[in-house]
Amino acid sequence: MKSRILIGAVVLTVAAVAAYGGRRYFSAATSFGIDPSPEAADDVAKTSDPKSVKLPPDKLKAAGITLTQVVTALLRPENDVPGRLKYDDRRHVEVRTATPGIITNVCVNPGDHVKAGDVLIELSSSEVGNARADVLQRTSELKLATENRDWEKEICDGLAKLSAAIRDRVPIERIKLEFRDVTLGKNREQLLSAYSDVLLAESLVNAVQENAGSGVVPGRIIEERINSRDNAEATLLTALESLTFTANVSLRHAETQADDLERRLSISRQAVQTLLGQSAADETPAAKNGTGTSVSREEIPESLSLVQLRAPFAGTIERRLFSPSERVAAGDAVLTLADTSTLWVYADLREREWKALVLKPGDEIRVEPSTPGAKPLAARVHFVGREVDLSTNAIPLVAVIDNINGQLRPGMFVQVAVPLAESRQALTVPESSVLEHDQRTFVFSPGDDGSFRRIDIIPGLRVDGVVEVISGLAEGEQVVTSGGFYLKSEMLLDGEE
Repeated sequence: MKSRILIGAVVLTVAAVAAYGGRRYFSAATSFGIDPSPEAADDVAKTSDPKSVKLPPDKLKAAGITLTQVVTALLRPENDVPGRLKYDDRRHVEVRTATPGIITNVCVNPGDHVKAGDVLIELSSSEVGNARADVLQRTSELKLATENRDWEKEICDGLAKLSAAIRDRVPIERIKLEFRDVTLGKNREQLLSAYSDVLLAESLVNAVQENAGSGVVPGRIIEERINSRDNAEATLLTALESLTFTANVSLRHAETQADDLERRLSISRQAVQTLLGQSAADETPAAKNGTGTSVSREEIPESLSLVQLRAPFAGTIERRLFSPSERVAAGDAVLTLADTSTLWVYADLREREWKALVLKPGDEIRVEPSTPGAKPLAARVHFVGREVDLSTNAIPLVAVIDNINGQLRPGMFVQVAVPLAESRQALTVPESSVLEHDQRTFVFSPGDDGSFRRIDIIPGLRVDGVVEVISGLAEGEQVVTSGGFYLKSEMLLDGEE
């Protein structure tokens, strides 16, 4: 019973092989110098060489055999390691709130493209409102202090000019005319009155001194007039010194107060910036007010408690975690914004790939996406880690890959080809040309008589669809690229017969 089963199996196998041979297809036989006539098709050509096969024209005609030449190419020993695509950390951020509040408006949805500065979320915060109110108060106080400082400085400058005019004994009428628009404060009346007294006393002294020689005016009167003049002049000088000193002290007080209020305003602004989660460089352009200080539109919007979270750069909204009317705490992530025009490729280099540690930033490596039909892509090394991860015993490799077309997604698996040695020149054939049988590697090469000869080779590197040929072939020789498997089957069948 067992022998019958065995015989039946052998018969079925032979029939299947024959049917398989009949179904094989080849390219036009005429390209290899074989007669395609029907008479020749009835003969299965055989060669005396066990490593050569010659096909009948009908099978050769339907095969579609293609040839290529052995060429020299630059190959680099590589090893494929698993990797994963992640966001480019330089263009990926979780938008967080720096202050607690209640969300009043969500302006974007996942998948929306935004520009830098676009409003993403609006919320109401009482803390921000109080901080902005404090900025307004400090701004008003600084404005008053600045005006007072400027007033005191004008008074000091006016007093200095008036003192110089008085010491030069400029006529009182001329002083009144020239100092009409000069700021002197409450000192004007006191100084001009004292100066008038001095001028009057001097004129009286001059008058009595003219008549002193004739004896008309007694000496006592002359002494009284001179004494009155000296007293008036002393009173004037005292007033000048006192009022100048008081004005300078008032100016210093005003300057100190203005400086203090300016510092307090700066602290208040920093408090607002901290609550808004921004630095001074992030502020919108400020509008100048009358004091020379500035209040930005971000600090003082129409509603003091309004907080607008803006896009720090152009990108796509990847996630949204909150909806309107929800309460958020300080530090809560409300949105994820990313620019996916570039992605990072993460891979781990273990001991067998440590020769790849010679990679430098900017070096190009090959990345193969896991999606069916995807072509290998080029990526450039961003950095190679300096420390071995104790949990994985690996060193991280990060490369930047272009994703302008948006076909790649963060989280996808990829294969990363990392170099294990320097590139070298080598003879190569397509990987589809290389066949194996009985632990031997070989290719088929066309002969002049239309036959195909098996040539044993020693393969080397297999890189990116090509195989290095260490020995067995020479540059320029032709090998079969497609259809080699059918030739192998025919050769094995001929050998069995």
